Amino acid sequence: MAVPWLTAYRALLLLSLVVGLFLLYQAARHRDRPGAKPLFVLVTGALLYVSVKLTVSVVRGTPTVFVVTRFNPLGAGLATVGFFLLVIEYTGIKNPVSKRISTGVVLVPAVVSALAVINVEYLWVPVGPDSSTLSGYAWEFTSVALANQLYLNLLLFAGIGLLVRRGAQSPTVFRVQVGALILSALGPLVGNLAFQFGYVQFNLTPVMFMISGALIAWAILRAGFLDLIPIGRETVFDHFDASVVTLDKDHRVIDLNKRSCQLFDVDDAGTVVGDHIDELFADYPTLREWDWTVTASDSKHEPPVEFDGSYYTVEVIHLGPPEETTLGRSIIIRDITEQKRREQELEETKRTLERSNEKLDQFAGMVSHDLRNPLNVIKGRAELLRGVGSDEHVEPIDKSVERMETMIDDLLTLSRAGESVDVPEPVSLAGVVADSWAAVSSDDVELDVDIPDDVEVEADGDRLRHVFENLFRNAMEHNDPPIRIHVGLLSDETGAVSGFFIADEGAGIPEPDREEVFEQGYTTNRDGTGLGLSIVEGIVEAHGWTISVGESDAGGTRFDVHTTGKS
Repeated sequence: MAVPWLTAYRALLLLSLVVGLFLLYQAARHRDRPGAKPLFVLVTGALLYVSVKLTVSVVRGTPTVFVVTRFNPLGAGLATVGFFLLVIEYTGIKNPVSKRISTGVVLVPAVVSALAVINVEYLWVPVGPDSSTLSGYAWEFTSVALANQLYLNLLLFAGIGLLVRRGAQSPTVFRVQVGALILSALGPLVGNLAFQFGYVQFNLTPVMFMISGALIAWAILRAGFLDLIPIGRETVFDHFDASVVTLDKDHRVIDLNKRSCQLFDVDDAGTVVGDHIDELFADYPTLREWDWTVTASDSKHEPPVEFDGSYYTVEVIHLGPPEETTLGRSIIIRDITEQKRREQELEETKRTLERSNEKLDQFAGMVSHDLRNPLNVIKGRAELLRGVGSDEHVEPIDKSVERMETMIDDLLTLSRAGESVDVPEPVSLAGVVADSWAAVSSDDVELDVDIPDDVEVEADGDRLRHVFENLFRNAMEHNDPPIRIHVGLLSDETGAVSGFFIADEGAGIPEPDREEVFEQGYTTNRDGTGLGLSIVEGIVEAHGWTISVGESDAGGTRFDVHTTGKS
């Protein structure tokens, strides 16, 4: 007996099959897009569901029907689960959807599908031929089949419920999106219930699932609205430490967070949703002009803007798939007034310090000039006294003059020790050591240098020489001759040069005193100025380096200078 609706139903199934294959390809191709993976599951299930129905329509009335029908639950289950997982991701309950949730949702359909493959009569018991049905047989549903059908319908109802709740909490623009997803769920649900209650003679559910898949695929892959949904909005968007205003492509406000409401004195975000951005910025002409300037130039960052006595940075983020039409943009406004205040205070402190340094330089220059002339007179008078019967007084005078000259030199060096090095240049470390040693060498002091000639450091050569000269003098002044000084390289865990060291074989510095040696005025030599190591530390830090003091292998003093900034 011919079935009048069979040809039309086959045509619908065949068309759905073609559409499903195209959708499956698109979902796989764009699998990294939000929602694409659940869409892939949905379309896979719908394809299997349609294929089973189409095959049954071809082999109807033959025993093959009992084999093909076994895969019905698998197709319907995958399609329903795919839709529900998509809803979970869209509403932000879990994004991306965890394996635990996926496993829990798919468990019932998986068990039912396995039972059907083992024996179709676990779900449907054939009661005899019936030419009015698609398969050519009449069936009785078992309790397992009814429970499975109830579970799948509950998943659809649950998905619709979640979407309705999301729609009620979302601005108008998002409600349109939510409505599209609700329609995609109602189709399969209505089709299934209409068939189950006998309102139609053929099951439209697989066709409806394919239509739903097409609608969702268009929304995800073409309209791209899943890229705009406020996933995690409650925990990120509203609590974001900035004002955020999101606009659509027509420059209409579609959402703004709590900080934006406070900034623009808006009691309820819903009252401005749909307004043109110029209306929101009506009382802020500076911000409105800035916004249109950035929009026209397609730039993201501009200098800070000032309004209402506060400073703000403003950033524009374009929303939409890469290299495709922009769907909208988010304007992120951060209040940097406090930061600006700290910067101004820091700048004022810097200017004050610069003025202090200038005064120190002037003072050091004055001391150098005004004291050297009297010292030269004293040296000359002392030389005249020498050999005329007063030599016992001349020697103390010479020592005092030498000490004062050393103090003057140290004062001049200290006055610029901490100045930053503006343009350091590559200098030969071995060459600097040699020049420094030539200036302070002594017959009863031996220097061992283990630095290859090709090793260079980025430094101010003149000031680096002061470092070595002061460290060499420190070793000479605090140890009895003969003295041996070692200079070598430091290396990091990779073997790369990370600095240099100066070590002696003298008495060393007691560990409790090592933290104090760089303080101005600290010295254990009654003839010392106490400025040498303070000068060394200032020059080292001006280069962005660090210095530490410890014990040498021979028990003396060792200074490590780390040019990588690590100690």
